[in-house]
Amino acid sequence: MILLLPFFNLNAQTYCVPTAGGTSQTYYLKSASLSDQGAMYYDTTSYQAYVDNSSKMVTSYPGSTVNVHFESSTTSLKFLVWIDWNNDGDFDDFYENPVTSPTQSVVNDVFFIPPSQATGIYRIRIETGSSLPAPVSPCGNNPYGNFVDFSLKVDPAPACYVPTGLTAANITNSAAALSWEAPTSASANGYEYYYSSTTTPPDNTTVPSGSSTTTSANINGLTSLTQYYFYSRSVCSSTSKSAWSLRGTFKTKCDPMTSMFENFDTTQSGAYNATCWDRIVLGSGYQTISSNGVNGTKGMYQYASNIANTAIAVLPAFSNVNAGTNWLRFKARVGSAAGVLNVGYVTNDADASTFVNIQSVNISNTVYPGYEYTVMIPTTVPANARLAIRHAGTPAVNIYWDEVYWEPKPTCLPITNLTASNPTSTSTDIAWTASPSSPAGYDIYYSLSNASPTAATLPNITNVTANPYTIQNLEPGKTHYIWVRARCSSTDQGPWSTVTSVLTNCAPVSTLSENFDSYTPGLITNVPCWKGITVGYSDCIINGGSPAASGTKQVFQTCVVAGDISIAVLPEFSNVSSGTHRLKFKARSSVNTGKLKVGYVTDPTNAASFVLIQQLDITNTAYNANYYTVNIPNTVPANARLAIRNDFETSGDALFYWDDLSWEAGTLGTNEAENIPTVTVYPNPFTDTINISDYTKVSSLVVYDSTGRQITMINNPSSSVSLKNLSSGMYMIKMVFKNGTNKTIKAVKK
Repeated sequence: MILLLPFFNLNAQTYCVPTAGGTSQTYYLKSASLSDQGAMYYDTTSYQAYVDNSSKMVTSYPGSTVNVHFESSTTSLKFLVWIDWNNDGDFDDFYENPVTSPTQSVVNDVFFIPPSQATGIYRIRIETGSSLPAPVSPCGNNPYGNFVDFSLKVDPAPACYVPTGLTAANITNSAAALSWEAPTSASANGYEYYYSSTTTPPDNTTVPSGSSTTTSANINGLTSLTQYYFYSRSVCSSTSKSAWSLRGTFKTKCDPMTSMFENFDTTQSGAYNATCWDRIVLGSGYQTISSNGVNGTKGMYQYASNIANTAIAVLPAFSNVNAGTNWLRFKARVGSAAGVLNVGYVTNDADASTFVNIQSVNISNTVYPGYEYTVMIPTTVPANARLAIRHAGTPAVNIYWDEVYWEPKPTCLPITNLTASNPTSTSTDIAWTASPSSPAGYDIYYSLSNASPTAATLPNITNVTANPYTIQNLEPGKTHYIWVRARCSSTDQGPWSTVTSVLTNCAPVSTLSENFDSYTPGLITNVPCWKGITVGYSDCIINGGSPAASGTKQVFQTCVVAGDISIAVLPEFSNVSSGTHRLKFKARSSVNTGKLKVGYVTDPTNAASFVLIQQLDITNTAYNANYYTVNIPNTVPANARLAIRNDFETSGDALFYWDDLSWEAGTLGTNEAENIPTVTVYPNPFTDTINISDYTKVSSLVVYDSTGRQITMINNPSSSVSLKNLSSGMYMIKMVFKNGTNKTIKAVKK
């Protein structure tokens, strides 16, 4: 007995208390298991710099192998194992650091018990960390990690060895088939097994759940959707049994459902399953919960390059899967190129080869709003099958889907394949595949918004019987979103179809108000009915990255080198030559000497057709409350289009931004009236010459006769202007100022 005392009173041995976590407490050993002829488990959810768990032991014997399994608290870390083989209170001797792992988040490794190792209890120390100092030390310092101690018990070689390789198969909501591998020295009297829904492992006093003469056992009466832990041990005789094995785990399936809605928002992001779902991913196939769901929430993301790398999401079990009463409904989109999802079923939720396709769903939309897909599930589906959504890699594109319903199908079934064609400025044709329910008619809803209608949404057109059908009275140059539903009776209407959209043709308009917020940044032609002319390296685009006058978008123009020209061509105006309207907008420049030209083009593709009406001095470098305003004379050709021009010869490489543009009847607003310069014309009456009191503020001077006919226009006038060629009489003299405002006075020539 005296000789055994050094081995079984090792708690009297002292070890250094390591220092750790001085810089970060993010990195630590989250869970561990060590196993051979007995297993030990460790789990934690919080950081501790040092944990003395030396009361927990793993049992082995000389010449055997101990299996280690470590998991980190976060991303990949390094793991080191020390063992004080000679019980001298340190870890500095030969083979006392048997495991040094590469950086990873999960480690499965082994260490060996020396064949000559004396029986006894030995201290194990595990160091975990990121950016470990060099050289590493079992006493620290470890500023980015922690230390945990356990014990190793070395016994004589056992007479009865532990089974290994525990697995569970054929898992249902209430049963599972357990199996294990026999030890090298197989048991002559079979095995005992134990299972529980708690993590507490059995010991030699635990009553087994059952026994088996083979290396497997079927268990029943389990609780659905529950995590179970199971163990096995060899029975060599009535008095000789091995230690319990390293545990296996499994989770029972859910009870079959009759309906379901899943939006994945409570599912952990990454390669995880929603509750009651399963996954089958082959090769390099990809399936993950990501932030690409409806409204930016979580959703399913699948990618596959071909059938060998397929990704299959297996839905929960449905007790009414083959009743013929329900359908599958979901939203889906692609990243860019069109893709295909196969909706079908599997008869084995772990075997991709058991997938049977019901319907291939073609997806081309890149946004969720307005698009929803439905699949009718036939009665031929086996009762024990589970529905599944497969990305088979044909084609190899990114597909995202969300908001999945298993629900009773409506009594009034939807139409499919809605299309729009032959648009004019005020109409479009639509056509669709009729509802299988043979409805009395169809309802049509259209809008300038892509927000999907609901069952309570009032249709624009009701009880249409024609298919195709022409929708009238649409707005010119606008994208219209269109939905159709079947009307089986006055009280029974089907769901709205997937959206289709159409851009109506442009037509001359009499008014315009535009802040550009509805359009995608990029070319100015992203705005319907607008054109852009760029020469050289110039830009004329919709900008969404700099502060706009209102909202988030604006027009951006710039030139880079000599010869560059940037022209934004406005929509056609039916009253462009009426002389009653003005162009009004806010603008800013990167310099206080910027100049924009407002005029018109007679060819919206040719910069040379630009004719100047007024040049504006853009002196503000930030937007303010003021507008730049240009009154458009009646001399503009009726077929011309107004345009805003920037060119390098006038403004160099200055940057121009403008926003909140309107075409409106020419009356002055409060801000404009307050900003009209105080400039006078004298003498009045005059003989041949007029004088301008502050001519530097005047951009142009226009003279009209008493009938409103333009007589002459003088750009950048000097302080004295000769009008000697005018006949005697009354005239209207309009001064257009460089800040965009103008002022008209009556003048009489003697």
